[in-house]
Amino acid sequence: MHRETERSDLTADERGLVGMPGDLVSEEPVPQRPRASSVMVSLRIDRQTFDGLSQLAEQRGDTFSNTARDALRTYLREPHGDQTYPKREHARSARRVSESTTRTWHDDDLRAALVRYEATCRRNAMRDKARRSYVDYARRFLAWREGDYQPRGTIPADRPVPRSAVTTGELRRQAEQYAAHVRAAGREQPTVDTYLRHAMFFVRWLEGEFEPGARLHGLG
Repeated sequence: MHRETERSDLTADERGLVGMPGDLVSEEPVPQRPRASSVMVSLRIDRQTFDGLSQLAEQRGDTFSNTARDALRTYLREPHGDQTYPKREHARSARRVSESTTRTWHDDDLRAALVRYEATCRRNAMRDKARRSYVDYARRFLAWREGDYQPRGTIPADRPVPRSAVTTGELRRQAEQYAAHVRAAGREQPTVDTYLRHAMFFVRWLEGEFEPGARLHGLG
């Protein structure tokens, strides 16, 4: 008799599968095991949910797997009705920095706003690594606007945008232009996405539509 089939930590069904070839994974419910308090699962999720969980993990300064696990726990624990997950904080919960998206911002205004942005990150108790990412990427975007920063691999050039006051709508378009510049420097698409996403975090914060470090309700 094989020793594997005599192991006491296997269920009867599991002992019956020992040594059998082929793909034994099925969609049948995972049987409860008396000696285990958790199970490991593999799930296929849509890209929007993946991106939402990835951003949340970055905000928390935690791993993707821990964040996904906590998200599932919260979803099962709280009444949710037809609401999808992840839940997004409503825009009105964010601190308003500008009362109107038609406000214009000069270079000095944006640099001053970046200082307040970093203070918000600190006030929301973001972990050091996450806070530095949020602030440093936003600072690079502003420096690129003024011609003081060029991604490695690009030819030094003059200021890429006019030296004039801009609305947040114009900043959004400039962020897209900035991402194209990073892409032209030979960066991989995930890197380009990171540069653009963090630039847009800052712009959305200016509009009062984003709060750095905000967490989903119920996630600690």
